[in-house]
Amino acid sequence: MRASIISIFILLVSVCAYSQDVAKGFVFHDTNENRIKEDSENGIPEVAVSNGVDIVLTDENGAYEIPVPDDAVIFVIKPRDWMTPLNEDNLPQFYYLHKPNGYPETFKFKGVEPTGDLPDEINFPLYPDESSKSYKVVIFGDPQPYNIEMIDFLADDIISELIGKHDLEFGMTMGDIVGDDLNLFSPLNQAVAKLGIPWYNVLGNHDINYMAPTDELSDETYVSVYGPATYAFVYGDVHFIVVDDVIHESVAGSRRYVGGLRPDQFEFVSNYLEMVPKNHLIVLNMHIPLVQHGESFRQSDQKKLFDLLKDFPNTLSISAHTHVHDNKFFHQDSTDWQQAVPHHHFNVGTTSGSWWNGMRNEVDVPHTMMRDGTPNGYSFITFNGTDYVIDWKVAGSPAEYKMNIHHPRGIYSSESDTVLLSVNFFNGSEQSKLEYRIKGFSEWKEMEKVDKFDPFYLKIDKRWEQFKTIDLRSQWQENFDPEETPPGTQMPQPRISTHLWEANIGSNFPEGRHVIEVRAKDRYGRVFTDYSTIRVVKK
Repeated sequence: MRASIISIFILLVSVCAYSQDVAKGFVFHDTNENRIKEDSENGIPEVAVSNGVDIVLTDENGAYEIPVPDDAVIFVIKPRDWMTPLNEDNLPQFYYLHKPNGYPETFKFKGVEPTGDLPDEINFPLYPDESSKSYKVVIFGDPQPYNIEMIDFLADDIISELIGKHDLEFGMTMGDIVGDDLNLFSPLNQAVAKLGIPWYNVLGNHDINYMAPTDELSDETYVSVYGPATYAFVYGDVHFIVVDDVIHESVAGSRRYVGGLRPDQFEFVSNYLEMVPKNHLIVLNMHIPLVQHGESFRQSDQKKLFDLLKDFPNTLSISAHTHVHDNKFFHQDSTDWQQAVPHHHFNVGTTSGSWWNGMRNEVDVPHTMMRDGTPNGYSFITFNGTDYVIDWKVAGSPAEYKMNIHHPRGIYSSESDTVLLSVNFFNGSEQSKLEYRIKGFSEWKEMEKVDKFDPFYLKIDKRWEQFKTIDLRSQWQENFDPEETPPGTQMPQPRISTHLWEANIGSNFPEGRHVIEVRAKDRYGRVFTDYSTIRVVKK
């Protein structure tokens, strides 16, 4: 019986091996930059090449061989000190699509056209690009345009103020590149390309092909534009691992999904981490955050990821998806994280804010504040070795704009024991400290971190409820030219802010106008100061 089982196992292995093709070729120094390997161009040794699961290293001549199933993407993992070619939209070209049968005919949006048999060689050109120890990247969360006008919003509100910044190494969009209309990939890419830097992408739930009968096929259109949805690349001592964590329900036409990874993705991450020095920084990039709200990200999958990272002391994970800005820390004593130093999960706020909703401003771009009171914008992350510093940049505002201060504009002197001061420190976290003082009147006093709705966003929400009561949208539609857009669209309901601080400042102040000074110390030890004034009168 045992011999029979072994024979069957050997037969199955042989059949699987026989059913897979083998891709082979070179990773080479493309000295003349024509993307074709010439006999005079040298191969590059010890570069990782993957089929999406397995990873092999090139030999001393830059050669590799790797098994390839009928539906796969073969790609090179960009190594330190080298760069891949870019296309006209500054998208890295580091992959070869092997899909002999193309995409299913039932798809609304195009996927990969049939590629035919594997070529004799699949060669990957690289160019020398010495990595600096310190560099800055820009991160977008959910541009999510549903039409061309929303891409115009992105271009006017975000892209225009980033053009000409020469200190950025590369950029990345953390999913929901577009909003369901996958034909918008191209015009969106054209807008982002104007920044003139390499741009990496993460697949979001609004970037998938809903007509896919399986999760494995749901990324077909994305893959045809951007390449593999799960991949990795290296800058300096930082290893960026991108994972498609949108598990699409395996029903054609369904829009249901859950956050998590398939077994083949876990195998890729595990195989890659085996190659990475333990003292390097691992940055996991995904769309749906690791934090569970119910089971939006499967807790069992979160634990598997944490198991893979348990021997790496330097880690960071980044997501988007929720349209709120949040710094979450996983602690050893209360989560499945297995190290004494908490794991930092950064959920980046969105360029689209609240889906490009709200009243249009003086340049005809919606106000679109996020539901936690964070103004829309983007993040800079500065890496220095394995250290990093994250900043939030509010679109259209000075870099010094770090917080909103809320309190009554005017109060009666000594008439109330409770006058609430609230501060939304946009990039704040449990590792931040906020203090305030009334200049010339009180000493510095510490503020209390609270989980509440942002007071200004509550006013926005109430305003829109009033608009609904008087049916303002219908009035706009009746009185505006049908080809014109109404001056505003409904803002969504508020969400709890995780970066709000409060203090009761009382009302025991002399009559007159006083300056409230707030200083915020972030997790990196930096101190930011802002001011507001309050009017005090006698009753």
